[in-house]
Amino acid sequence: MVPALLALVVCLAGCGRGSQGIQAEFPQRPVRDRVPIVLVPGISREVAGVLRGGSLAPFSALALRTDAEAVAHLGDPRFPADRIAAMDAPALLDSALRRTDVRGLQGLVDHLVREEGYVRGNPDQPRDKNYPENPAAERADRIRVASLFVVYYDWRRDLAESACVLADRIAGIRAATGASRVHLVAHSFGGVVARYYLLYGGRDVVRNRDCPVADGTMGAVNAPGGQGTDRAVLLGAPLHGSVLAFRTLLEDFNLFGLLSLGLRDAVFTMPMAWQLLPQAGLDGRVSLLAGVSGDGRVPLYTLHTWVDRGWLPEGARNPGRLRFVEAMLARSLALQRSLAGRHPAEERVPRLVVGGLCRPTATRAIAAADGVQFLARGQTDHPLFAEATAPGDGVVTAESATGLPPSPTLTVLTTCTGHSTYLQDPDLLVRIIQFLLREETAGSLARP
Repeated sequence: MVPALLALVVCLAGCGRGSQGIQAEFPQRPVRDRVPIVLVPGISREVAGVLRGGSLAPFSALALRTDAEAVAHLGDPRFPADRIAAMDAPALLDSALRRTDVRGLQGLVDHLVREEGYVRGNPDQPRDKNYPENPAAERADRIRVASLFVVYYDWRRDLAESACVLADRIAGIRAATGASRVHLVAHSFGGVVARYYLLYGGRDVVRNRDCPVADGTMGAVNAPGGQGTDRAVLLGAPLHGSVLAFRTLLEDFNLFGLLSLGLRDAVFTMPMAWQLLPQAGLDGRVSLLAGVSGDGRVPLYTLHTWVDRGWLPEGARNPGRLRFVEAMLARSLALQRSLAGRHPAEERVPRLVVGGLCRPTATRAIAAADGVQFLARGQTDHPLFAEATAPGDGVVTAESATGLPPSPTLTVLTTCTGHSTYLQDPDLLVRIIQFLLREETAGSLARP
């Protein structure tokens, strides 16, 4: 779905190509002292395959715990919600996927290594540079520290848990490289995680609880990430949520029309899916339904709405599951509130935020006698198509992707691209490189 769930579902069941890696050799440019770059991907089929124990495993293998103990430990990455510990997921995923394209970000990886002299490395062991993008000499070297890192994470889990994992890895990268700051580039749901990190580091702001790291980096991990970020780029991030997250909680849905039986039941257990629901207004209501009298606004974050409208899956109406849903809705709304408005920690960071503008993207469900329906992207002749869609990248609307308060440190761009193909726009790739590197010195010197 998507862009987290968006992509989760979007990609979970059927997106993406893996690559065999770049094997050709090319000259490496001299590497000067520079700001390390940390990439934060969104959801992909490839990551889902590892999380569920292989691409042939059923989608039910992606399900997390929903019992009272799991609800009590939301926000704590130490809790065993799955067979894979949240803090261990980055290393597991990096090992499994280092010869696979980084969905939505591979074009930037290739350019930074080939053209800018960056060297990709392991976030957990920054001297491990055995990645196919790197020249052979760098792959074999175990002395020099890398300068480019991809931080994978278990995107099924709670937003604060993912931010805790990201904060922990960035603290380690800064310690290993000696850098006071890093650049952040994030795609899709990774952009939501990155933004939370800028504001709160790894802390659970809803429960006022620190990220429980075991070593001496506690201060760095729990301080607002904006203090240690030089520049940030967000590509297609669902900053205001997405109706596709709602859809994935109602259907076995993916954007590619592939068989995905059991996906809905697994998505139901994922805090990430609930936390990507469309953003509510101050009254807690969401403009969600088309084809109804009035404005179609629904109190989406109340349990009664889900029960009364029959939106919960079979077997989800027992008391324990209802308590889980109620907790998910309350926490999702609280996280939305914590991310709303302007924040000093974020304002200090020059940010480039990019959204797609040329593809019809779902914004509402269609009210029907037996529930709700969702329009396919090609149903342009449907009488409610204009009411149920808005310009976007096919997954995230432009309004959601660029929905940050105006600021002197914020640059907003739109482009004609699909959700996973932002970096196939050569002009946008150039602009990102300019923003990160060509303006690097001036921007760094101008800030304390």
